[in-house]
Amino acid sequence: MQRWRQLSLRHPYFMALALGCILPLAYAPVNLLPIFYLSFATVFYLAFVHRQSLKQLFLLGWLFGFGQFFTGLYWLGEAFLVDAETFLWLLPFAVTLLPAGLALFSGAAFILFGLSFRALNARFSRLPSLLWLALLWALAEYCRSVLLTGLPWNLPTMAWGSWLYLAQPANVVGVHGLGLLALISAAVLVSRQNWARVSGVVLLVASFAYSAVVLNREAPPMDGEAMQVLIVQPNLDQGEKWQLDKRQAHIDKIFKITRSGLDAAPQTRIIIWPETAIPALIDEGNWFGEALRRQLKSQSTYLLTGAQRRQLQGGKTEFYNSAMLWRGDGRLIQRGDKHHLVPFGEYLPMQAWLESIGLQQFTKLRGGYRAGPAAARFSQDDLPTLAPLICYEAIFPLLGAQHQRPAWLANLTNDGWFGKSLGPHQHLAHVRLRAIEQGLPLIRSANTGVSAAFDARGQLLAALPLGQAGTLSVTLPPPLPAGLYAQIGDAGFFTLWLLLMSLMAVLSRWHRIK
Repeated sequence: MQRWRQLSLRHPYFMALALGCILPLAYAPVNLLPIFYLSFATVFYLAFVHRQSLKQLFLLGWLFGFGQFFTGLYWLGEAFLVDAETFLWLLPFAVTLLPAGLALFSGAAFILFGLSFRALNARFSRLPSLLWLALLWALAEYCRSVLLTGLPWNLPTMAWGSWLYLAQPANVVGVHGLGLLALISAAVLVSRQNWARVSGVVLLVASFAYSAVVLNREAPPMDGEAMQVLIVQPNLDQGEKWQLDKRQAHIDKIFKITRSGLDAAPQTRIIIWPETAIPALIDEGNWFGEALRRQLKSQSTYLLTGAQRRQLQGGKTEFYNSAMLWRGDGRLIQRGDKHHLVPFGEYLPMQAWLESIGLQQFTKLRGGYRAGPAAARFSQDDLPTLAPLICYEAIFPLLGAQHQRPAWLANLTNDGWFGKSLGPHQHLAHVRLRAIEQGLPLIRSANTGVSAAFDARGQLLAALPLGQAGTLSVTLPPPLPAGLYAQIGDAGFFTLWLLLMSLMAVLSRWHRIK
């Protein structure tokens, strides 16, 4: 430990960058939890040592954040290779400028820490300082999740949230509260007080104990008849998906896979297809409804699918990334449009100006997609209310909680842009947290994988591996009663934050800088 401390003090900037680079190993799918504690405990210690210099603090925080996002989001570069002729030249900028921008949040957290010392005439001793660092870091991560459209990817939450037996407090304090608890447990490890270090371990054990109690409770009874769900994973190659000469082959493939799944599970009530499952405008004309009527044996079976649609608005054609609920008799019952669009993937900030200089988003759709209203809900008399979450909408906590509480969540996504990288696995881990925090079962259909089904505690029921076509037939699990987070949202996180800040203030009165 002494040698590690000396090495860190001798090369603080290198250590901050290196520890940031290895931090994603603590998150899904690798899940090396000790890396999380090593990284955050060391960088918090370095911030305390250099608390008097705002420049050094910013560099430490920024380098740590840059390293984390550079390695943790490397897989974004895969999307630029799908149409390399058009987008390859942008790859070096994307994989460096995005991490550089996101790292400003961690740099800002350390700057605020330094400003606090100046404002209070450096009255904080080590333990209150470490607690304050954890609180500021958690607040910066919350801001990263909501500002400028937000990107709550690889939050500190994922250190605990990737482990089922540590993730269950998310149904009480949400993912940001869970991340704050994880940060506190790491920060106190470099305290001088033995009791403080022990308290960090106690916090970890308490989360495990709470999770164990939740996971071993008896499941609630089914409300009504059990519903059979068929998840379809067509595994369409992203580079070929929108080629006109292969459109019919893609349509035939997804129907063939679906028919095979229905033959094996004839009691299926609803079929789930992924985001933009068919490369065509399926709600225009009668062709898709007729094809659906021919292919499905039961006209009472539902199909939930992602699809592109368009509408004329003010003399202009607007496009939407939608979820559509069809019935087996060929009727379109309900639809909802994606609310939280992917910047640079589905639209461009300052769209008209950037298009005028020759830039375009990955979808190559002139004008980009339009956002629909939030919190779409689909329900029928014989179908429990569901909330469709399209693609990365499922990484945003409140999109699953707003307005009427559904009976289950359905995530329709296409991670084919990212090949067989770590990206789809990280996405799956983030999506699972929606089931835990909302206490709702979650069914996921992904074009190339990973398609999966989770119960209301986030327990995996079934999954299809990445890069494989096939189907899954599962019985929809019952929802749990709404937990605290499902009722009050992020108010629980802010309450916890204020309570811990009060504790820090009390501790600061008991200690003096030594």
